[in-house]
Amino acid sequence: MFDGRLHLSILDHTPVSSGSPLGDAFWHSTKLAQLAERTGYERYWVAEHHNMPWLASSTPAVLAAHLAAQTSTLRVGTGGLMLSNYSPLSTVEQMGLLEVLHPGRIDLGLGRSSGADQITTHALQPNHREFGQLFAELLAFFRGDFPDGHPYGSIIATPGRGDMPAIWLLGSGSYSAQLAGSLGLPFAHGGHFMGSNSVQAIETYHQAFRPSETLEEPYAIVSVGAICMETDELAQRYQNAAHISTVRAMSGQPGPLLSPEEIEATPDGPSAPAQDDYVSEVFSHHIVGSPTTVKAGLEDLATRTGANELMIATIMHGYEKRMRSYELIAEACLTGNPA
Repeated sequence: MFDGRLHLSILDHTPVSSGSPLGDAFWHSTKLAQLAERTGYERYWVAEHHNMPWLASSTPAVLAAHLAAQTSTLRVGTGGLMLSNYSPLSTVEQMGLLEVLHPGRIDLGLGRSSGADQITTHALQPNHREFGQLFAELLAFFRGDFPDGHPYGSIIATPGRGDMPAIWLLGSGSYSAQLAGSLGLPFAHGGHFMGSNSVQAIETYHQAFRPSETLEEPYAIVSVGAICMETDELAQRYQNAAHISTVRAMSGQPGPLLSPEEIEATPDGPSAPAQDDYVSEVFSHHIVGSPTTVKAGLEDLATRTGANELMIATIMHGYEKRMRSYELIAEACLTGNPA
């Protein structure tokens, strides 16, 4: 529950800005993780999306490994790794290796969706299996406790068995909230794209929660889209550019995020009404403005949802501006927090 002090983390989609090579997006993520460590963010998670040229976070375990190696104390993880795209054994071995290399610093946030459109989903997972079965296998590989006679019982995940990172369940609705609660696991709600459901999702999680060896009390994160600039007007300008750029990309012109100047120079572009409505609904729950405005918005969100922690997702053009947004939020909300 919100204790009057903001606990903030970063959710990184590795947005790609126009006018820069793709590699710049990954080096920006590296510098952003190091900023997070210096300024008091709790953790740094990497999202998973596919077939979206404006978001380069398609391989979260690989990027998380790089970021963990480039930091020393920050918790690093996946937010989330879409389990349906992988075999449980390969996930256990990969994330178990990260836990061995960086003990006590790795979070394995697991999501149910594919992070992709229908055709891309088929390319990722031609032999689809249900999340519940995949999750059960993943835990059994980590713990080495398959039932007697199970065909996988003789497999020893190396690394993996006995090297389980912190497990989080992610979701935008009730399924993962209820499952996380019933298992006594921490839960993270995807409020950055389903902000209308944040309050209900956390209520569902709290109602379903049962104490476990992992948690005695529920612990929940709510993610939220946010852009913070020196003034409300400047922040809104970058938010508008991100809105239009996202609508265009989803309406048949995929590509990197465009700058406000590029958007303003070519105001007309492809736009499907359904996509515009969807993006408008998603963005309506974002927190955008000056440091004072953003801090007030984050405190209100934490109070309304009862989340223990908020995870900031900033998808905008310009690597320096995006870094500055996270820096301003840290100055406004985290300065003075004990290390």
